[in-house]
Amino acid sequence: MTDKSNDSLPTHSNVQPSTEFSFLVEGRPLPKGRPRMSRKGRVYTPATTVRAEAEYAVAVGEDAPVFDGPVRVELIFTEEHTAVTITPVEDWSTPLRGDLDNYVKLALDGIQRAGIIVNDQQVVHIDATKV
Repeated sequence: MTDKSNDSLPTHSNVQPSTEFSFLVEGRPLPKGRPRMSRKGRVYTPATTVRAEAEYAVAVGEDAPVFDGPVRVELIFTEEHTAVTITPVEDWSTPLRGDLDNYVKLALDGIQRAGIIVNDQQVVHIDATKV
């Protein structure tokens, strides 16, 4: 199971960069696997997901900056790799506390349930902003 606590986050020397940071994660992108439950009732993250998430840490390397304020993230998925660009955003605040990806996930599931799209796999581009 992956741990998202601050104790598990890498520590880097460069804090709050003023410019963007880009990197490539080699290999075919994978969707995040759903949590599984063992026969003993323990919930765990599938091994393929854990390995795929670890590839991001490898791609970033040891001297990557740490962004501690609001950021814009651009992700481009191809058959060969995932291109990632992270850019700091100046003077941004929002009263919304949830993770942006969770807002997007609920919205797409709701749109699908409403019958507007057949399956959220149809979605090939998303622009989402918390304000």
